[in-house]
Amino acid sequence: MDTFSKNTECFVNWLEKDAKIEVSPKIKVKDLRSESQGRAVVAIQKVKKDETLFEIPRTSVLNVTTSKLVRDYPWLEEKFLNEIESWEGLIICILYEMEVLKDKSQWAPYFNVWNKPKDMNTLIFWGEKELEFLQPSLVLERMGRREAKEMYERILKVIKQVGGEFADVAVHFEFDDFAYIASIILSYSFDMEMQDMNTDEGEEDSGDEEEPESKHYLKSMIPLADTLNADTNKFNANLTYDSGSLKMVAVKDIEMDEQVYNIYGEHPNSEILRRYGYVEWDGSKYDFGEVLLKDIVDVLKETLNASSQFLESCIDILRHNSTIQDLLEGEDIVLNSYDCYSDGESVPQSTVLVQTLTILCQIPGLSEANGKTLERQVERVIKKCLQLIEGGRVTESYCTTWKRCITKRLEKYPLAKIDLFKVPSEKNLLTSEDLRGLMAQRVLKSEVESLRACENSADKSYKTIPDQKLLANILKSKATTSEESAAKRPCIQK
Repeated sequence: MDTFSKNTECFVNWLEKDAKIEVSPKIKVKDLRSESQGRAVVAIQKVKKDETLFEIPRTSVLNVTTSKLVRDYPWLEEKFLNEIESWEGLIICILYEMEVLKDKSQWAPYFNVWNKPKDMNTLIFWGEKELEFLQPSLVLERMGRREAKEMYERILKVIKQVGGEFADVAVHFEFDDFAYIASIILSYSFDMEMQDMNTDEGEEDSGDEEEPESKHYLKSMIPLADTLNADTNKFNANLTYDSGSLKMVAVKDIEMDEQVYNIYGEHPNSEILRRYGYVEWDGSKYDFGEVLLKDIVDVLKETLNASSQFLESCIDILRHNSTIQDLLEGEDIVLNSYDCYSDGESVPQSTVLVQTLTILCQIPGLSEANGKTLERQVERVIKKCLQLIEGGRVTESYCTTWKRCITKRLEKYPLAKIDLFKVPSEKNLLTSEDLRGLMAQRVLKSEVESLRACENSADKSYKTIPDQKLLANILKSKATTSEESAAKRPCIQK
């Protein structure tokens, strides 16, 4: 029996004997390395919808309240819950369990089934050459290397404050070690609400809304729950909570020999790769591409002869004008990029921005207007554009401009290579670099397919009208307002 199989067997025994996790006899942890999926949970009998697959007591969940570190150093609990981010606290606790307690740790058999660094494919482990495979995906901007370095330094300070044997660990705790534990947490942790942990079952929620990283939530490692693979299209189980335990429950019937899948969230392939180190080879249900603000500006400059200065002025007004913010109910429409989903829908902010700018670029003489005049006109135009869009209509120039924005974004991708992309049948035989290259190609393919799906989104979602119809309405409105203002001004006798 190889080490992988021995660790699996030990882990399964630990689940029921030590961790006191109640596992249904209808499921089993299986070795799916031959399918490039590592360990997985598979149904060995048919499971009906709403059946509990396993139940985990909260005492077997690893977080800052259950770690031996807090029991050995009680003063840390207050610090973890009120001063240190839940993510950082969990890294520190895991490090203590793994490097100080080692085999004496309550969770030692659990640690042994975690992926090893050489098997991790989250982006923090990719080399610069491998990251180039992902160009031009914006996922590269979301990697957070600088923030990771800062977190690493803060964690070192806490470890040194604890002192004793733990402080000795800090001497050898390098950034790569931090990256490994952080990636494990990023890939497999769950956010557990502290209120659930501290209240009786059935107690009503207070209704207060807090961000998941507030003191009311804890990053937690949940044995067996994280053994499930995840798939946005195939998921058939979901983790539920009560005051005493956590339950993995089937959300649909699961046939014998069918794998049990969880879902990590509504993420596109780019984010699945960044967070969890894998891709869905058939595409994520939530894939999207992104059109950049720069793409929109460049297209307007090329097709409507708009100047950079004029567009920058209009965009600045759209960002900061209080009247416009009231019209938009505080919703920002000027974003760095605009999501275009694989189902052919794009975010509504892109429609409002592109429609507004295309009309502004067509108003005679507006590019020469001074600040106040331009500001009033932008207010008037966006109000009319919002009315138009809410009525299910857009102008012809909007459709043309949007398609060109999509085309400009697509030009950044290696389309010939992407269109020839095929998933090899034996991915487990690939080198690490080749596998990462394929993952990158799948991410780019997901983004390209999503962008292409949105090329004609306006034709599907809106009725098209001539631009002159909207322009005439806006210019008439302007003229009427000017006449009314003039009528109110006192007559000056000569």
